[in-house]
Amino acid sequence: MTDTGESDLQDWLQEVRTEYWERLGVPDSGGNVAGCTHVLFEVAGVCFAVEAPLCKGVLRRPRTTRLPGLPGHLLGVSGIRGEVVSVVDPRLFLSLTGERPVGQVGFLLLIAHNGVKAALWVDRVVDVVNLSADTVLAAEAPWAHLPEGILLGQWGEGDAPVFVLDGARLLTASAVG
Repeated sequence: MTDTGESDLQDWLQEVRTEYWERLGVPDSGGNVAGCTHVLFEVAGVCFAVEAPLCKGVLRRPRTTRLPGLPGHLLGVSGIRGEVVSVVDPRLFLSLTGERPVGQVGFLLLIAHNGVKAALWVDRVVDVVNLSADTVLAAEAPWAHLPEGILLGQWGEGDAPVFVLDGARLLTASAVG
């Protein structure tokens, strides 16, 4: 394939992706995290950040009812604040290999966007921070099989960076698809 053909293919794929997310009502953030407050949480020894306005609360993990036919990363549903909410295991959805700490039940991080709600089963909530565009660097996931369009970049360098996720896309892709 020529360079022009490869470029045309990449452009077409980007158009298809954009159209897909627009139909789901998820804005294309374009990686813009400037001045946005984020909630930091840990899963399998990896620290992640999602936009704080999407986070609706944190609670100890209640009983989850497994439903037949769900993808492996959807653990089932839980009754939370009078609503039935999907419980997502980010460890499975993000294809992480780390183990949950022994004896740790974890927490549910409630997230919502455009009427879609879910609870992410996280090991712990670490902090709430304000991220600026100049502190978030481009990044590729250091693990395989990360769903496309979820990772916006990384905050910090060294052995323990925080991976900044597009919370709306994470929610829509994991809870709906």
